Amino acid sequence: MKKTLTAIALILGFGLFSAPSFAATGYVVNGHAASPAEAQALASDGVHQGNWVANGYGVAPADHASFETPAPAETASSGKKCYYVLDVLLCD
Repeated sequence: MKKTLTAIALILGFGLFSAPSFAATGYVVNGHAASPAEAQALASDGVHQGNWVANGYGVAPADHASFETPAPAETASSGKKCYYVLDVLLCD
């Protein structure tokens, strides 16, 4: 019994004190290398390594940029003020 407990303690000790096997090297978030916390959050969500955009809307591949804030609408020559609300163009 003592041998079993000693073996379990050694295994847990090696697991806790070893260098983390998780590395953030394959993730790029918002144009910079991901911090370990960002990479861990992405990996826990099942996101594969690559280039990502993360903001208040969620996480999306950087090449698709589907969660980026839409650009402000151009004002027409009629003087109307246009803006987006939930991706819907509204004009005064």
